Amino acid sequence: MEKAERRALLGFVLISWAALAVRAGFWYKDRRTYAAMEYPVPVGWLLTALEAAPSARFAGKRSPKAAESLRHSQQRKHPILDINTADSAALEALPYIGPVLASRICRFRNALGGFHSVEQLREVWGLKPEAVERLIPMFHAGGGVYRLLCADTASWFELKSHPYIDAGSARAIERYRRHHALDSLEDLAVAIPITDSMIRRWSPYLRLCESRD
Repeated sequence: MEKAERRALLGFVLISWAALAVRAGFWYKDRRTYAAMEYPVPVGWLLTALEAAPSARFAGKRSPKAAESLRHSQQRKHPILDINTADSAALEALPYIGPVLASRICRFRNALGGFHSVEQLREVWGLKPEAVERLIPMFHAGGGVYRLLCADTASWFELKSHPYIDAGSARAIERYRRHHALDSLEDLAVAIPITDSMIRRWSPYLRLCESRD
């Protein structure tokens, strides 16, 4: 008798739950219909947002044409700067350049004696190649190199302080000058074992200061 009562009670509970579930289903359907009729704009907005959501995953992938358009818009937004006179504040106002990179660019420029080409931005440590590609059109070299180095009279310390001349090369130049007159920059190729490309790299920054008359 006790088991029969338990079974009857369990059946009653199950029937009650089923009835509640059916009633809840009808209530949800009615509310959804009401919401669609009463608030058509938010529902439409939600559907539009859901349809657009998958495309958000590809937002970072731009076609070459879109990337070129973005580059031109950035150039219009930011004036072309003289890379040899722009201060840290002007550099920081550009995209991809924060305080640290602005300081590095200024220090590298000062050590060089000026940029003779904006392509030298590629040599600034920490500046990513993709950032350089977008930054180069935002600069011009202005007057170019503003401080030259006397190849025939500069000390070993002055020579080796230049970013393009290491200590060994500076020592070789100094040693050559003790026994030979440095009549042209091409003579440096005899002084030290360097390539023509290295001479071309040095030439915007070196000059002969003593008269040979």
